[in-house]
Amino acid sequence: MTVGQRIAQKRKELGLSQEGLGARLGVSRQAIYKWESDAALPEIEKLVNLSREFSVSIDWLLGQEDESREPRELTAEQLRMVEEIVGRYLAARPGTEPSGGDEPSKDEGPERPKKRRRWPLVLAGLAAVVLVGVFSNLFSRLDRLYNDTQNLQMSVGEIRYDVNSQIYGITQRVEDILQSQNALTAEQSAEVSDTDYRANTVTVSARAVPRTFVEGMTAEFILVSGGETVTVPGELGDDHAFTAQITGPLSDNIAVSAVLLIGDQRQTQLLNQFDGLYSSSFPELTVNGGLWGFHPEVRGDADVLVGADAAARITSLRLGLFRDKKLLAWYEQAEPPANSQGDWQFFRLDGEWVMEPEHVYCVAAVVTDEYGRERVYQDFPVMYDPESEYVDYYAPLTEDPNPANWEY
Repeated sequence: MTVGQRIAQKRKELGLSQEGLGARLGVSRQAIYKWESDAALPEIEKLVNLSREFSVSIDWLLGQEDESREPRELTAEQLRMVEEIVGRYLAARPGTEPSGGDEPSKDEGPERPKKRRRWPLVLAGLAAVVLVGVFSNLFSRLDRLYNDTQNLQMSVGEIRYDVNSQIYGITQRVEDILQSQNALTAEQSAEVSDTDYRANTVTVSARAVPRTFVEGMTAEFILVSGGETVTVPGELGDDHAFTAQITGPLSDNIAVSAVLLIGDQRQTQLLNQFDGLYSSSFPELTVNGGLWGFHPEVRGDADVLVGADAAARITSLRLGLFRDKKLLAWYEQAEPPANSQGDWQFFRLDGEWVMEPEHVYCVAAVVTDEYGRERVYQDFPVMYDPESEYVDYYAPLTEDPNPANWEY
């Protein structure tokens, strides 16, 4: 099992929702969702807290030891000692006379009541007190030993995490040094100079100074974005610097490189990479559909949180209930409650839908911005499990903002 699957297993064994576990650990339900879907790993402090909540070791959470810890049975010697102690206690109990006596003779007269001996009772009491003390001390020592073992495992986990962090840092520095030594350029840069959201294009200013300039050397600059490649020739300046303005499609993964050419020889140097430019150009918006819980019925209210500058940039917003990315129904916008705060917009769903097993449900907003671009903002997807009668977060449906992949 992965770390995320182990966290999900223990959480469900405790009967906790992701939101409930997050409240215990002081983190958001989104963080629990990312852990369980293996999109992120808990920090060492959170791993320690998880091990305490689940009563398991950090090594178990990381998959370094067996899942179960069955209680050990008593050995034959331990059973013999227990039987001997119990046997002595029973032998010391009063009320049983020796079996060698006959009925009293007539000469002896009427039978006298026998005095009960108190010393067996006293001994039994003392034995019981000693036994309780022995087992209490034993359990106390075992509990301390277990706590010491847990603390040791946590310390080992912290040391392992620290060592791995240091190794990663050293490896990264070595890679930086090697890249610097093997670089083809003495200076280089690639920066965004302009974006046209209506045309969905980006313009990058690129510059490259060869580490070793040779007469007759030329250069070209390549921009790769959205599955397209754009190539433009570089202009040579007096300082042996090649420059260019290169325009290509705006996307979330853009790479700009310089190619140095000497005759038939081509040498390529990556100048810069840009991540998330397309997504960050849209308004910020959070959808809260409230589908998780113990009830598979979908009805009632939902709300949408709009970023501070988003209201002026959004020209259209529709909120819908989706099953497997197919629209079931649109929500109708409603008046916010009297005690509502912030930039929330409220919606109401007329009718009722019951979640069917093996289908993924989510609430999503279809937004059109001021440039005429559409984007889908979705809440966490959920799936109904009829065996546990529980609606939980469902990792396989990842965030997909592309409207072409949705039916509405």
